[in-house]
Amino acid sequence: MALDAGTMIKKYHVALFLNGGTTSVPVWKQIKKSTDNTITMNAETQTFDYIVDESPTTEINRYAPSLSQPLTMYKGEDDYEFVFDKFFDQAVGADAHSEILIVFYGADVASAYKAWKASCILQIDNMNPVESTITATITFNGTTDKGTAVVTDGVPVFTGDSTTEFAYTVTATSDGSTPIADATVVIGGVEKTTDDDGEAVFYLIDGETYVIGAYTATLEDSAVETVDADTPAITLTLV
Repeated sequence: MALDAGTMIKKYHVALFLNGGTTSVPVWKQIKKSTDNTITMNAETQTFDYIVDESPTTEINRYAPSLSQPLTMYKGEDDYEFVFDKFFDQAVGADAHSEILIVFYGADVASAYKAWKASCILQIDNMNPVESTITATITFNGTTDKGTAVVTDGVPVFTGDSTTEFAYTVTATSDGSTPIADATVVIGGVEKTTDDDGEAVFYLIDGETYVIGAYTATLEDSAVETVDADTPAITLTLV
């Protein structure tokens, strides 16, 4: 779908996908039956009142993109079935998390297209059977990985521009040495359960920073971290 110069970008040149699989084995489901494709950037700003300036200066710290998706309810369509399951289960916490991939067909690079991939939260807003719509708000969660995607027969494969992903092992313990099996560990919106050795393996980006409580760690290649598991759920949040 490479576009020639001067071509007007249309609604179908920005493709949205939600991950119905896992981070390591994604199953991308394209949002096809939405009647809105607006990406709201939600800039987070901070104001500084510098002593040399007469008026305060506002800076943009980061963006937290979101999309409101009113889907037309077609039974059997991937997008409707995915969102309906979240609606029916009244998914909260980690169950409301997914990943979003946005492919910009109007921005082709060689044989691929520019793309964003991010963890996201899927918030169900309403179902309107009279209008045959179910509406969800999708909010980016954490850092957006910018890269490219190749789409073959409707199936995208994303390659990030960030440093190569690596295996990152978290060990849950109660006293610094005794491992806890079946503990819930959440990193960047991805939830996993520790094995019999108290370990959970995530595939993360080298150099990103995560925090749990007062504990902050910068991820390093092949890192292994031990975290206190006083509570059933250990949550490391991307900062």
